[in-house]
Amino acid sequence: MTPAADTMVERPIGPAAVDAEGSGLSFDLNCFLPYLLNRAGSRLASIFSDELRRFGLTLPKWRVMAVLWHKGEQRIIDLVEETSIEQSTLSRLLVAMDGQGLVSRTRNRLDGRAVVVTLSTAGRALTDQLIPLALRDERAAQAGLTAEEIRLLHSMLRRIYRNAAGPER
Repeated sequence: MTPAADTMVERPIGPAAVDAEGSGLSFDLNCFLPYLLNRAGSRLASIFSDELRRFGLTLPKWRVMAVLWHKGEQRIIDLVEETSIEQSTLSRLLVAMDGQGLVSRTRNRLDGRAVVVTLSTAGRALTDQLIPLALRDERAAQAGLTAEEIRLLHSMLRRIYRNAAGPER
């Protein structure tokens, strides 16, 4: 048995698939969690991105606005964590959003090196308009799931996110 085969996890769901080249490895892409998460996330992102375009927004801008709406003012470093947007990309995005009048950026009163970002009045009003659309798309994605399945799905996704950071992170 090869070292890679020793570490493979048994997959009780779905038939085992052997690669087209006949290496003998067993791997079913349709049961591979990263693949499934990516496919579902890409489809949901695509649907909501179409909605956002009507408002002149992108999905990353929406993520920033949603976090600020939900949590209030945030330091850029906290927005990096909450939005999963790389810091230099986020910095450029915030400059654009500030120019659009969606957010404001100010120096932190306690730490002049840190920048704090808040939703502007216009940004909050636009987020208020977008939330019902986001919730509608979420309901469509959850169609056929029970309330308990939805609660369990949320819990599992949060755990997967934490696990993906690695041990003790």
